[in-house]
Amino acid sequence: MTTLLRLLFLVPIGYIAAIVAAGFMMAFGLFGYEPDPEHQFFFTASVVVWTFWAGAVAFVPAIIAIVLAEAFGWRSILYYLTVGGGIGLVADRFDRYGSFDFSDQRTIVLLAAGFVAGFIYWLIAGRLAGTGSEPERRPASDSPPEQA
Repeated sequence: MTTLLRLLFLVPIGYIAAIVAAGFMMAFGLFGYEPDPEHQFFFTASVVVWTFWAGAVAFVPAIIAIVLAEAFGWRSILYYLTVGGGIGLVADRFDRYGSFDFSDQRTIVLLAAGFVAGFIYWLIAGRLAGTGSEPERRPASDSPPEQA
């Protein structure tokens, strides 16, 4: 896969999957999950709301982190977990509208959502950052091994 195709398809798909995972994690962490059909509707609606919220809050910092990773070829899972957790903590500290005032565990939920989002992005697009395809491997030598 060429670099341009990877940037046009994998990066946006990775970002979308990451914010959906973050939205699911926030809904699950804040409200839990009940198998009752009435609660399932509420849970699904909250996943949609938190997904849009996560996408709006994380867009600019995520774009900056993605551009840096692509420019410098940073493929470490630790980088994406750190960035995701950092975005979650910043979102917690700068939540001006009090979106999570009803929750006692908002910092932990946002941190977990950031970690999950960073991991999902790394799985889809981050492992190949800065490359055109799979990570480079050494070519096999054509000469036979020397004998001692």
